[in-house]
Amino acid sequence: MNLLSWLHLPIFLFLVSLLWRTVGREPGMKSVFWAALLLKLSCGVALGWLYQHYLNIGPNWHQMGDTWSYHAEALKVVAAAKENPVWYLKFLWQNDVSQVKLLWKVYSNSFFFLKPLSGLYLLTGNSYWGSGLYLSLFSFWGSWFLVGQLRTYFPAYGLAAAVAFLFFPSTVFWASGVLKDALFMGSLCLTIGLFLKLFKTESSAESGKYILLLLPCVWLLWRIKFFLAAVLVVLLGAFVLTKWLAERVEGLRSRHRQVLVWLGLLGGGAFKASFAHPTFNLGFFARHILWNYRNILEKTDLAKPHLSFPDLQPTLGSVLLHAPEAVGQMLSRPFLWEVGPLSYQAMGLENLLLFLLVLLCLINRIKERKLPPLPSFLAVLLVFFCVAGVLVTLPTPNLGSLHRYRAPLLPFFLTVIIAWGPLPAWGRKLANHWG
Repeated sequence: MNLLSWLHLPIFLFLVSLLWRTVGREPGMKSVFWAALLLKLSCGVALGWLYQHYLNIGPNWHQMGDTWSYHAEALKVVAAAKENPVWYLKFLWQNDVSQVKLLWKVYSNSFFFLKPLSGLYLLTGNSYWGSGLYLSLFSFWGSWFLVGQLRTYFPAYGLAAAVAFLFFPSTVFWASGVLKDALFMGSLCLTIGLFLKLFKTESSAESGKYILLLLPCVWLLWRIKFFLAAVLVVLLGAFVLTKWLAERVEGLRSRHRQVLVWLGLLGGGAFKASFAHPTFNLGFFARHILWNYRNILEKTDLAKPHLSFPDLQPTLGSVLLHAPEAVGQMLSRPFLWEVGPLSYQAMGLENLLLFLLVLLCLINRIKERKLPPLPSFLAVLLVFFCVAGVLVTLPTPNLGSLHRYRAPLLPFFLTVIIAWGPLPAWGRKLANHWG
């Protein structure tokens, strides 16, 4: 580690201070802010260490998992950039790879990830650990921002959102460090938080401001995982448009009619998009899901626990038929008793925790004999969770990869499950006891 690896620290500390001054000083949340930030940054370091010492299959960077592959490729880009800065600008803006041979194609999200990552490597003196701190901070910023918006507009779900987004183990761990998932988590939460502010505002000027802020967030989300970005933007865009229409059309004031309008906008948008680009054709999605499933299954160690969908066909009907099973398996596999490496046992423990949270929620609802009111915005996020869950589960038979892919999606499910369970009441009693 050289001197340049430390010179960036004042910049990092300034960003932390800026984040604290702008969004961190919420009443009663000071200790939560610092505890969650420390946990997030620690996970970014732990992720690299774990891959380097326990999850690697060889001595080379590329044999130590995705995170160290990104490190190796970023070093190539930075070395070429120092020799030819003009080429580096072309690399950033025109996808020029004439000066370096990379693992990934220029249209892939891994190739795009090298652009911000190489910038961080230039800032931190090629430091993997320093770059991971910035990516973890960005992920934390997005999560904290969204939790703040949920606490503001839906106070009954505030505590649950804080637990789900800031402290749930796999969500914090896999959305930190030198991984695309850190950028995905940050941009995902910022996008949703801004959509929520757009939905709640009554001012045209503020609406314009939030739309402008949404553009870079949606663009980044799109570049990292375009298919999930498309689902989210369509769901929330149609939702906000439905609200706009309901405010101007007297006959759309009832909730049931708004749901019908929302569904109609979704259907019309999907139909129109299928003609705009073949990627958005539902048939293409179904075929691509099966192709990915078979391709990854061939590379999966079948001696380890894995997902199997032997009857999956390249049709929309087959995907819909397998959808409930896909979401169920995403939430429950691997089971604690399934034989597998130590990492699978850790996944099984978290799945057991998830099962207990769901069980507590069910017992609490049966005991109270009613369901709490679910804000329509959170209901749309639950729809996003289910659709995204199907899209990441069906093509991913490898449970290790699936556990990582589901991590940024889990908080949307957990926020409702925890809020409907007894944990918020227990938390209030504990706070009053120590208050």
